[in-house]
Amino acid sequence: MIALKGKNKIIQGATSSGKTYGIIPILYDKALETPNTLITIVAETVPSLKDGCVKIFQDFMYEEGRWRDECWLGNPMQYTLPNRSKLQFKSFDSEGKAKASGKREILFINEANHVPYGIADALMIRTTKEVWIDFNADSEFWGHTELLKEPNTDFLKLTYLDNESIPEGTLDKLLTRKAKAEQEDVNGQRGYWWNWWQVYGLGEVGSLQGVVFSNWSEIDSVPKEANKLGFGVDFGYTNDPTTVIMVYEYSGLHIYDEVIYQTGLLNSDIAALMKANDITKRDIGYADSADPKSIVDINRYGYTLKPVKKGADSIMYGVGIMQENAFMITKRSVNLRKELQNYCWAKDKDGNEINKPIDNWNHGLDAIRYLEMELKLNKRGKRRVRSFG
Repeated sequence: MIALKGKNKIIQGATSSGKTYGIIPILYDKALETPNTLITIVAETVPSLKDGCVKIFQDFMYEEGRWRDECWLGNPMQYTLPNRSKLQFKSFDSEGKAKASGKREILFINEANHVPYGIADALMIRTTKEVWIDFNADSEFWGHTELLKEPNTDFLKLTYLDNESIPEGTLDKLLTRKAKAEQEDVNGQRGYWWNWWQVYGLGEVGSLQGVVFSNWSEIDSVPKEANKLGFGVDFGYTNDPTTVIMVYEYSGLHIYDEVIYQTGLLNSDIAALMKANDITKRDIGYADSADPKSIVDINRYGYTLKPVKKGADSIMYGVGIMQENAFMITKRSVNLRKELQNYCWAKDKDGNEINKPIDNWNHGLDAIRYLEMELKLNKRGKRRVRSFG
């Protein structure tokens, strides 16, 4: 980690890889070397801070014989060195509070994937020298999509193999989970343990626990032999993208290919992009019936777009259809991949999952759902009253 030279230092790590344990001593040494250095260490919540970074810092200081009670203030959580450098431990629940916290020389965001980008950005803008972030890559987040794009950024991935001090009991538990993941892979059922091992064993980007769909895989492109089944459309404009997803059938499986995923599109723009992607009048599409004007307008450009028939429980009905069989997405469907990695079951006030997906990360998935519901209807020849009233 010391070798990282960029202003932004991104450490993506598996569980027990020692990423936070490695960063804390580096930050303390920087505070010790340069007087009047302010280092802000941030986590999602105060309990997360106390159980994580604060405990690691205190354990490190005690083990090294450097801890001084008189330097520590429990409220606020802050350690002041004799050279007037400070390590402060903070959590923010709004962008406004993050902005009001002022400037600092060094920022460390622990488990950054749990900190909203607006808060993180407000803190990073007000950091003059170094930004450190670490995380388990449950799914792709702003560290990948925003920070990695910036110049002067270094990236490091760690696993348990990089931690020479990993306890034997912890290693045994990890290897047991590795065996479960490998068994799932052999059986062709890449489920919970396979995904767990990708994220927490290998430090790779995976899917969030509690995702709605785990029955998908990726294919390089649509095979020439695939049959085109139609396309789905979900309209957006300012904040939400308009999405067009083409659906194919190949070897008994459905393939989803992201054709359009873009904000700010007028209906004329959508029609032009459909033409550029070889969608013709022969291709039948379905869109949200809540926007009949857009459907009629696009059809004036020579397309066959129909309103989907849906009822109060059509979301769960469509999700159920998509869960019935494995499906594939094309490699170019990068936004659809993000949705699949982040589309989770909603939770109640006690944190328990409920039988309803979150209303987010679903623009491309809604487009697919519209077409899949109609394909199911056409296959059956009639509509179930319960699902579509």
